[in-house]
Amino acid sequence: MSKTSEITVPELGKVDEVSLVEWKVSIGDEVQKGTEVAEIETMKSTFSVEAKTAGTVGKILVEQGEKADVSQPLAIVESR
Repeated sequence: MSKTSEITVPELGKVDEVSLVEWKVSIGDEVQKGTEVAEIETMKSTFSVEAKTAGTVGKILVEQGEKADVSQPLAIVESR
């Protein structure tokens, strides 16, 4: 039975919304805890988003160029 976990927009201080600049992974890719999976941008800076668990990217919820709120899920990782 597989478990799922979310890759979410991290807390970035007073920032409420970010833009998803680039996905570094695709659906079906294997990731390890700490793998850089996406790049997000605030009005002032660019940040890397890392996987919090190991597994397979099962679903991408926010596409490149779209905006997302802090703590919003960006993707789902499935693990065994």
